[in-house]
Amino acid sequence: MKQSTEVSRTPRTLSIHRGDSVKFEDSHPSEPGQGVRVGQILGPDDGASHLSIAIVELEPGGHVIGHRHPFEESFFVLEGNPLLAVADHNFSLCPQDFGLVPHAVGHAWSNPTDQLVRMLRVHAPQPRPIDGRGKWGVFEAPETQVPTQGVPVDELDPAKPYVGHFDQTDMAPPGSISMPGYHGANVQNVQIRMMVDDLIGARHHAMFIVQFTPGVVDNAPLKTAKEHFHPFEEIYYLISGQTRAFCDGEEDLAGVGDLVFAPVGASHGFAALGTEPLCWIEVQSPMPPASGGFTFHTDWTRHTNIG
Repeated sequence: MKQSTEVSRTPRTLSIHRGDSVKFEDSHPSEPGQGVRVGQILGPDDGASHLSIAIVELEPGGHVIGHRHPFEESFFVLEGNPLLAVADHNFSLCPQDFGLVPHAVGHAWSNPTDQLVRMLRVHAPQPRPIDGRGKWGVFEAPETQVPTQGVPVDELDPAKPYVGHFDQTDMAPPGSISMPGYHGANVQNVQIRMMVDDLIGARHHAMFIVQFTPGVVDNAPLKTAKEHFHPFEEIYYLISGQTRAFCDGEEDLAGVGDLVFAPVGASHGFAALGTEPLCWIEVQSPMPPASGGFTFHTDWTRHTNIG
C-alpha cells in the first residue's frame, strides 16, 4: 500500500498594486491606434487567471481603430470626454460613464478634445493569441469606423445599450450587502451600484461601485467587510478614501489609485479609514454562483467545533 503524503499548501493571498507604480506603454497591441497608452496593472504575471486590468490613456486627437476580440471588455471613464463606437452606436462619454463591449463586437475610440482621457479597462477572460495571429487576441473590425461624434449616455433609452453613468444619487442608503452569490449582515454599512452585469449582456464578469462610510467601534476602525473568501477573482480600484485590508492575520493600507487583488480562495476583509467615504470600482470574474459564493471565517468558526 502506498503511504499517503500530506502536501502543505500556502493559501493564496491578497496583493496591492500601487497606482503610482503603473508603467505605461505606447502603441500597445491591445489598443491599436495612435496617441494611446496602456498601463497594465494586473494580468497573468501577477497571479490573475481570469482578469486583465489596465489604465488606458488617449491623448488629445488620439484614436483606437475598429477592432474586436474573443473576450469581454468593460470600462469606467476616470477623466476626459472620449467618443466610443460600439456595434451600431456612437456615444459621447464623460467622467463616471461606464460600459460593456460584448464578446466579438466591433468597437473604436477617439479623443476629439484638447484634454487627456483616462479610463479603467477590464478584459475577461484574459486575452491570448489565437493560432499565432492577433496579438492579445485583437482582430481588425474595418466596418467599425473611428467615431467623430456621438450621443450622450441615456440609460433610460432601450435603443442605446451597453453604456451607463454613475452618479452619487444612484446609491441606496447604507445597509447590509445584497448581491448575486450572497446577502447578509457580514458586510455592513455598504452602498452598491451595479454597472456591468448580465442585465446588459455580460457573461464573464461583473463591475460595480461599492461605498463604505468610515466608522469607529471601541476606538478601532469599523470592519465594514468581515474576512471571507470565494471561488472567483476580485479587484478593487479605489477612487476615494482609504482602507485597511486584512488577509490571514496580515494588514496593509490602500488609497486612491491603488488596486487590491483577491485571487480565487484568497482571504480578505476591509475597514474604511479617515472621514472621507471609501469608494471603489469592484470587478468579479467569473460571475459569482447564485448562492454559496462567499465563505466568511466567523460563520464557520462560530458554528462548528471541528477543524
